[in-house]
Amino acid sequence: MLHEDFLHYMTVNKKLFEQCKKRDGRAQRELYDLFKARLMGLCRRYTKDRDDAQDLLQDTFIKIFSRIDQVSSEEKLEGWMLSVAVNTAIDFYRQKKRNEVFVSSTTDHDVADTAYELILDNLTDEYLIQLVNELPDGCRVVFNLSIVEGYSHQEISKLLDVTESTSRSQLHYAKQLLKEKLSKVGIKHYEKYA
Repeated sequence: MLHEDFLHYMTVNKKLFEQCKKRDGRAQRELYDLFKARLMGLCRRYTKDRDDAQDLLQDTFIKIFSRIDQVSSEEKLEGWMLSVAVNTAIDFYRQKKRNEVFVSSTTDHDVADTAYELILDNLTDEYLIQLVNELPDGCRVVFNLSIVEGYSHQEISKLLDVTESTSRSQLHYAKQLLKEKLSKVGIKHYEKYA
């Protein structure tokens, strides 16, 4: 019975995939609903605020729906969608880089005199995302590409049109800034977090 449910699930995915390729609005909405949370999380890591992340998510889905016919099978769809989201985030970063002068944020966080374990327990994903979002744009993008997405410095250098040494130094700087921010809230063992 479990095997039949799995086959039914795969059939639904294949049908959904085929309907999306035909630009069926209901199928596109279903695909959006299936992946919006995961892709929004990715977008949040590459932007400083929720509004920019929402814009990035919208741009990502526009690209997905307009280029879905490039995907050969439903098995490759999820990986391709993630790739589209990362590339859209990189394009967003490049556009901002051309249009703005960036100043790093040095927001201090109050440190309560509580036990170290309590501090660790109270670190939420949202707070960690906030710390990463406070990084200067170049550091944040390289940190996400390297640490979160798993790209090599060689791949990052090609994606961002920078040297490998620039990628390495941006990552090092990002880690240093995160260590300082974590230190301000009482985290002394950074290796697990930065």
